[in-house]
Amino acid sequence: MNTQIQSIAGYYELERDERMELGGEEILYSVGFGAVDNSCCGQGGCRFAFVSGIIRKFKAYQNEKGLWVSEVEPIMESEYRKEIIRRIKDREQVTQVQFL
Repeated sequence: MNTQIQSIAGYYELERDERMELGGEEILYSVGFGAVDNSCCGQGGCRFAFVSGIIRKFKAYQNEKGLWVSEVEPIMESEYRKEIIRRIKDREQVTQVQFL
């Protein structure tokens, strides 16, 4: 979180994790932004969300760097994904929602 990941044409950064209730389950997603600021063909950027999945155990353990890790189940069902995309876009100012 809050660390720029550089690439040849720009960077992206995750800002925060969020939880959202849907159908009696809790969804974990991250919000961030990307910028193209070092490209030969122009500049731009976007805000995005990465959906980790359905939370099975929030903050299950800490990794070797001391960061919390949650246990999640991937979301595969397309209608459920569509509803999650709609809700995240309603809550956040993002142009893209991707599922991990």
